[in-house]
Amino acid sequence: MTEGARWFSPAPSELSAARLSLDFGLRAADLWFRERVVPELGGVRFVRQLSWPVAALALHAEWKQTRGSAPRPSAICHGLEALACKLEYWHEPGEGPSDRVRGRRAFDRDFADDTNGEVWDFARLRRPTYYVRNTFRQTASRVLRVETGLGFVRGPRFDQFALEKVGEELADAFLDQPVGKGGGSLRKLLLTWLQDGLEPDRLTRSVREALSPDRPTAPECKVVRARLFEVGTAGCATRTHLAAAVGRAKEPPDLDTVVVENLRARGRDAQARDLRAARAFGAMLDRSLDVAARVTELVEASGAGIGVTALAQDKQMASRTKALRDAARRLGARAEEAGIVEPDSRAYAMAVVQAAEDAAVVARVVTAAGELFALADSTVARGPLFRVIAGAAEDDAASEVVRDEGTTTELTDRTFRVANLHALACDLDAGSKA
Repeated sequence: MTEGARWFSPAPSELSAARLSLDFGLRAADLWFRERVVPELGGVRFVRQLSWPVAALALHAEWKQTRGSAPRPSAICHGLEALACKLEYWHEPGEGPSDRVRGRRAFDRDFADDTNGEVWDFARLRRPTYYVRNTFRQTASRVLRVETGLGFVRGPRFDQFALEKVGEELADAFLDQPVGKGGGSLRKLLLTWLQDGLEPDRLTRSVREALSPDRPTAPECKVVRARLFEVGTAGCATRTHLAAAVGRAKEPPDLDTVVVENLRARGRDAQARDLRAARAFGAMLDRSLDVAARVTELVEASGAGIGVTALAQDKQMASRTKALRDAARRLGARAEEAGIVEPDSRAYAMAVVQAAEDAAVVARVVTAAGELFALADSTVARGPLFRVIAGAAEDDAASEVVRDEGTTTELTDRTFRVANLHALACDLDAGSKA
């Protein structure tokens, strides 16, 4: 596995449609570590993930002021986001111009089936059928809030959010962009699109660029940068030092060596220990995935159930359970170094380390993956969402090298939002120069 490959998640279109979630009962712990490493950022990785929702809130307020009853802000945001992605995809559908575009499959169906020119209508794009169910807005909602994020809005949930002054500034920076030959604003065009619809020829290149996920304006970037790196909070200091330690290179440096050492050089020893602990937690999850993957192969080959003892005696399984024990021990050491007491990850790691036999380790993983397996009378059978899955490591040779007791590098793809912070910082730099 190359170092660069560690930084990227699969594009939405590459993800399986099935609802299998292999978190081994550690989802809350995973989120806790993410927040510890990069606070208040969530899944945000580019500026327009913040601009679109605050703009939707502003457009909702203007619609109510001029026409009374209006669609929910979440519906407006869904349609706005879909329009932005669809225009970007329409530009070069064969290549898929941006990895920030969602809804490709729905857009392809629209372009193929449209007979009446409705593919751009708000009434259509506000519906998940014509875009996606998991939107960027859902990822960004917590990040927008004063209580849990960067402070653009206040309120308990999106449809009840009220824009703070800085949220209004970001919405204005986005909506006041000039579009079209007449010099009108994006705000005016979007209100017309929302309320009355637009002829497709009004969706010009300037409109596509004004909405694009890839082209934030300098005013937008100024507002977002201030909230991300220039407020006097502990979370802001953590983000600022980490972004400086990571840098802005296209291929970011190794987290476990370069970034950790850069943090230490900046006097951020505690932050470096937190990152090392999070990465050790990620490695434990991935070694659990390796064990689960081998179990799926053996259960599939058996054609029925297979005993836990027989699973543990498999040669490949023996190396994988050893690697999981090593990863669990390393997490315990790294967590102690960092002064971290996260109960769920601690309990899981201790259960693995203290297991008397490999069969007990396998049973612990199988039990924690209840959607994948069914365990009864020490026999593992297919669970409700059973399938053969791939392990976290690409090949056994590479795995054995990195899993060696003496290594200082964790074999894991998980960056605990560091990749998101790096991507957002690079987007801010690019937009500020536009």
